[in-house]
Amino acid sequence: MTQAQYSPPVNLTGQMRQPPEQVTALAVKVLADLEVMTDRLVEAILAEDPSYGLGRTTREDLRRSCHDNLERILQSLTGEPSSGDVFDAPHATGHRRAEQGMPLESVLHAYRLGHRGIWDALVAQARDEGALEGLVEAASYVWELVDSFSSEVARAFRETERVLHRRDDRRRDALVDALLDGQGRSRAVAADAAAGLDLPEHGRYVVLVLDGTEAGRPVADALSVRGVRAAWRTRADREIGLVHLTSDADLAKSLEHVAGLRAGLSPIVTGLAQVDGAHRLAETALRALPPGASGISELDARLPGALLVTAPDLAARLVARALGGLLALDPEERDVLLLTLATWLDTGGSAGQTATRLFCHRNTVLNRLRRVESLTGRSLERVDHLVEWSLALLAREVLVPDTSA
Repeated sequence: MTQAQYSPPVNLTGQMRQPPEQVTALAVKVLADLEVMTDRLVEAILAEDPSYGLGRTTREDLRRSCHDNLERILQSLTGEPSSGDVFDAPHATGHRRAEQGMPLESVLHAYRLGHRGIWDALVAQARDEGALEGLVEAASYVWELVDSFSSEVARAFRETERVLHRRDDRRRDALVDALLDGQGRSRAVAADAAAGLDLPEHGRYVVLVLDGTEAGRPVADALSVRGVRAAWRTRADREIGLVHLTSDADLAKSLEHVAGLRAGLSPIVTGLAQVDGAHRLAETALRALPPGASGISELDARLPGALLVTAPDLAARLVARALGGLLALDPEERDVLLLTLATWLDTGGSAGQTATRLFCHRNTVLNRLRRVESLTGRSLERVDHLVEWSLALLAREVLVPDTSA
């Protein structure tokens, strides 16, 4: 066969072409020695690749794969039509090895050893018959044929691997969901989740709830770099992490470089059975973070705001009662008086410090505060009124994105 007469072993429709006559007779005789070839290949694989000796597959399974793949390749070289899928052996091998957790590199190495064995046997047979020149002319066909078998085993392996990964992802999602929904209080569920998520059943945990899903990967990577293990679950516009703490490292500080991060962080709980409550607290902490603000909102640092967001109807009533007529003013005057009141409360009731911060005279501050008293019907001298004002101002901050209307 000349180079001009050559055509590849498999056409564009996936059909096997008839092999060149120089190789068909040789393949028939080599096929007769299939059992010996199979045993030699098994020994070569076990000697060269320790992955096959780690209990993932048995010797019998390995021999069956070697036998079936060698047989299919040699049958293809004989030119005899085969029933069914010509690539059934590599497909079965690829699927099975992926399910067994074998490295694809090891599977392909075994195939290379098998291909070398087939070629060596063809060469030996051709030498005995004085047909080496004809075999050399057909070499391209032979090697492209065995390469097509390698491609098919790799394709089947990767397809199964993708299926297994999706199955594992669904399993992990279901386990995290069970914990977030409170089923972890069952000892069996908690133990199952610990095993499936590769996390300890007991230990120090926090729940981190991210606003949106874009920061999920950067946060997960930042924690992973620090050796922090976590299980993640996407729900609607939230990314939820069950984070296992093994040190007293500041989690918020570890994530401060993640741009635009908005997250709620729960207090520490002592096991997977308690993460459902931690999740609710982390969600509350996130809601207590003012709209437009970024960072990690730790619940214990935002308890007043957390109380308000858990009872929005009461919070709205508190705003209306505590700020009263202030809210009915035109926006410019209203905002000046609200800012003066907030600054005065923030400085511990110091008119002088308030004046300094607002760049105005102390008497101006006092006049504004008297106006606040008049409009709200509350007194600067009463502690309960000061508490109401403080909570009402905070409620406007955490519950109302736009206070200009």
